[in-house]
Amino acid sequence: MNLIYDDVTVYIILFFVALVASAIDAIAGGGGLLVVPTMLLIGLNPLVTLGTNKLQSCFGTATSSYNYFKNGLLKEENIKYLITLSFIGSLVGTLLVSQLSNDLLTKLIPILLIAAAIFLILNKNNQLDVSKSLILAFAPLILIIGFYDGFFGPGTGTFFVLTFLIIKKRNLMEATAATKVLNLTSNFASFLIFQYKGYVIIELALIMAVAQIIGAYIGSKLAIINGEKFVRPVIVFISIILSIRILTS
Repeated sequence: MNLIYDDVTVYIILFFVALVASAIDAIAGGGGLLVVPTMLLIGLNPLVTLGTNKLQSCFGTATSSYNYFKNGLLKEENIKYLITLSFIGSLVGTLLVSQLSNDLLTKLIPILLIAAAIFLILNKNNQLDVSKSLILAFAPLILIIGFYDGFFGPGTGTFFVLTFLIIKKRNLMEATAATKVLNLTSNFASFLIFQYKGYVIIELALIMAVAQIIGAYIGSKLAIINGEKFVRPVIVFISIILSIRILTS
């Protein structure tokens, strides 16, 4: 690693970046595209960046999950089954991340995210008819999105939300609540692999975790208090920003 700042400065910078990213992530996902580039710019090794980010992200998604659960928004009856799928998918994705090219994903993700933004703008009342064949694709999609989070990452929360909106016909707040739990699961699974391979700076991750908890609490509270009228435009905005960020990277 070739850090361009001293350790204290690095901790301060990443604390505040994690705070903002966690608040955004609690509402709409996409916090990783703020944290990861910052860590790389500071001079952290790419794999250490990914591993450390996964651990600190666990604290943010755990805080958001608890807030949504406490307010009665987590209503998925088969959530344990979906957690298992997300966990397995992320494990496999993380194991492959250093071995396969993600060029194809990099090209596809902006298109999918822009489509997500358009869907949320046009389908305000979630009135899209869903075929039975698409319903059968629900479980495999959870597995694939978990894999994607372990392998690549940006936009995972948005993809989980859309899967619940389109296929399960959940409202936006219920979809967001379930998403946080599955995102926590995929983050934790990915962290286990990175930790096993020695790519996690525990001290730095725990400092950032404090910021994650604060940011996630603020973001999820804002979402719960203001509801869909607040969450929907934020998700649309984040989807567009993610697309631009990936296309220009």
